[in-house]
Amino acid sequence: MSRRPPVRDSSARAPSPRPDDRGLSPVVGKTLELGLGVLLVALLTATFFGSVAPDYRAAVGAEVGDRTLAAAADRIEAAVPGSDVVRVDRRVTVRLPDTIHGSPYRIAADGASPASVRLAHPKEAVGGRIRLAVPGSAAVRGSWRSTSPSRVVVTATRGSLSVRLVDGESAPTDDQRTARSPTGGSA
Repeated sequence: MSRRPPVRDSSARAPSPRPDDRGLSPVVGKTLELGLGVLLVALLTATFFGSVAPDYRAAVGAEVGDRTLAAAADRIEAAVPGSDVVRVDRRVTVRLPDTIHGSPYRIAADGASPASVRLAHPKEAVGGRIRLAVPGSAAVRGSWRSTSPSRVVVTATRGSLSVRLVDGESAPTDDQRTARSPTGGSA
């Protein structure tokens, strides 16, 4: 007796792909890959612009404010003459950034002793105050707006030293006229 192989029911098998369906598989795969890539980019963009970028911009704005204030203080201190000067009339142009963190700002003398200047900005995180290394007899007053040309005007006559922060539409070029005592000391 010979055994015959069992007969299988052809309707129980999974249907084989039709010849025209085989080309669809790479297209579906690539479409899914593209969809996942777009989703990843959208999530990263939302994360950066929702939390990371604004925090970074605020930190950068505060840092630029600190640097601007330090640079302004440096220019004011450089304009003030040494103690051996009898008479001075000095005007120094100061260049400031137009905006910090997208907004104009103001640098103003505190009018307190010891002399200091402060940066006033609409955003609370940007700002500060710095002491000036100028003689104690120096009277520092005035303010600068970031949107206009700025300069330091220093005048001194026999013991009286005045430092003014001045805005101007047309700030003149740096002009320095200093008279020193013939002995090298103050007169």
